[in-house]
Amino acid sequence: GHIAKIIGMPRHARQVGQALKFLSPAVNPPVPWHRVLSSSGTISSRGPGTSGARDQADALRAEGVEVDERGGELRVDLGRWGWFPSVGGMEGEQGESGS
Repeated sequence: GHIAKIIGMPRHARQVGQALKFLSPAVNPPVPWHRVLSSSGTISSRGPGTSGARDQADALRAEGVEVDERGGELRVDLGRWGWFPSVGGMEGEQGESGS
């Protein structure tokens, strides 16, 4: 949702997710899709029998982000690891995680 606000489309959070879903892994420069989480900090399931959520958690952990598993949900503490630049103020800003 925050990305949708930043790009001037505050009611289009699902479309942001869909755009990332269909993004080619060969895109250059690479897009850090694994940093996009739900507004509650959970990593969205990709459906039964898929490994996408686990892959996303592994990519975040590789960057030093703590990912907790509670009741089968993978979750990141956005109060600690979130990045929330002001709309129109992204240049040079970094969150605590440096991402």
